[in-house]
Amino acid sequence: MDISTLGEALDTFVPEIMEHCGTPGLSIAVGAGTEVALARAYGVADLATGRPMTVDTVGPTGSDCKPYTGVAALQLVERGVIGLDEPIEPYVRVVNPHGQRPITLRDLLTHRSGLGIGMGNFDRVPPPPLGEHLRRVLEAGRSDAYGGTMVPFWAGPVGTRYQYSNVGIAVVGHLVELLNPDGVTFSEWVARHVFAPLGMGSTVFPRAQHPDFVPAGLLARRSTGYATLPGVRLPLPPLYPGDYPAGSALSTPSDHARFVLAILNGGPPVLSPELAAQMVTAQASGGTLMGPQPGLSVGLVFNVFGGEHPYIGHGGEYPWGWTHFTRGWTEDRVALVISANQFDLGDFGLSDRPGHAAARLVAELVTAWVHGADPRPRRSLAAGRSFLAGLLVGDRLTTRLGIASQPSAEDVARIAEEAVVSLPWDPEAFRQGVGQVRLTATPLADNAATVRRELPGHELALLARQLGVPGLVTRPESSPGVESSPAVEGSPAVESSPAVEK
Repeated sequence: MDISTLGEALDTFVPEIMEHCGTPGLSIAVGAGTEVALARAYGVADLATGRPMTVDTVGPTGSDCKPYTGVAALQLVERGVIGLDEPIEPYVRVVNPHGQRPITLRDLLTHRSGLGIGMGNFDRVPPPPLGEHLRRVLEAGRSDAYGGTMVPFWAGPVGTRYQYSNVGIAVVGHLVELLNPDGVTFSEWVARHVFAPLGMGSTVFPRAQHPDFVPAGLLARRSTGYATLPGVRLPLPPLYPGDYPAGSALSTPSDHARFVLAILNGGPPVLSPELAAQMVTAQASGGTLMGPQPGLSVGLVFNVFGGEHPYIGHGGEYPWGWTHFTRGWTEDRVALVISANQFDLGDFGLSDRPGHAAARLVAELVTAWVHGADPRPRRSLAAGRSFLAGLLVGDRLTTRLGIASQPSAEDVARIAEEAVVSLPWDPEAFRQGVGQVRLTATPLADNAATVRRELPGHELALLARQLGVPGLVTRPESSPGVESSPAVEGSPAVESSPAVEK
């Protein structure tokens, strides 16, 4: 795989992705084998000053740091301090009132402790020490989401279903703090035994992203986060999660990629091959923020996906201004990490909102490259977009209505020349697209085949969104009434686990 083709593709696609999603800045790292092979940054880290986003810009990881906490706990398993399937109650009194059996470390790392969903227990001031915070939360027995009125604190018996829990991962962090043989805080253990061995010099896991807990030089490199709505970017005041082992880390994509590569390559120097393998292979059925989902699996913290090129995934958000995305191909030994200083306010809890969508569109490019395809566009993006618009218009004027004759060349030329468009436009590509569509014996299948032939999926993903038709499908068996002409394959399952605030 030639990494230069991926770099060219990113330089072409990413500015348009950011424009489409309203993303101020984006930083990307791709690791291959044992090294970070590519790092790119686009846009700005701060809109007020114009400070550019760089590959050294630091950003909150949100929940994407949960695997750090998982590795820290598994290091204690390696040392024989605690067992994966040993009850945690002798160390931290966390008792599921639904009974069945005690909670184990494995339950916490696979989100199957029975603890329900929570937002991360945020506040406007840094949290107290972790033990004190958890005592308060567990004694209250109340989710912080909408003041405890939205979801139960305990969602069910231990081990019966996936339920993403920030409190559960905070408990894991507390176990690390209580049981580590150095007798240091959770933050110091992770710094010594995860970040330092991997050379992650721009990464910290503080109690709070606050001057009292983060070196001034590193905090100065942090991007400004923006809460966004269409046409609106708001720099909201800082917030701090009490469940901080679930989401308070700061890092760069390159640093985080080094961590993911270490796990993909068997664990050294931070974890044994046996435990690293358990992190990236299915341990239990998984899910999303909304709960268990058929077909999804979870390893230890990471979500696990199969297929010809199996991969792991996670993701994160930090309110209200940042998103983070990770994908790691387990057999190809490739890691992708993306950081954006954007958190969209308009679509709570869904991975298709702009901050996530920007990362997922970039991931389409990298996925194509991992699969051996050339990720560079086959034609200019203006031509590709105009061609797809032509296919749609051709469908509407012929196959959709069962009309055998194509529109006249004069009509098509007039449409192309008189179109009022807000994005760069290629009239000739539009005319070509219209001309590709005709009524055949199997028009749906033939239209879908034309799209697959002319517009690779990673290119189509952006173009279809830009034209406002992101849900198109290529499957010719689509039911009547379902969009089934020029099309995009259905979106893959969501791999980014809900972020720290959820």
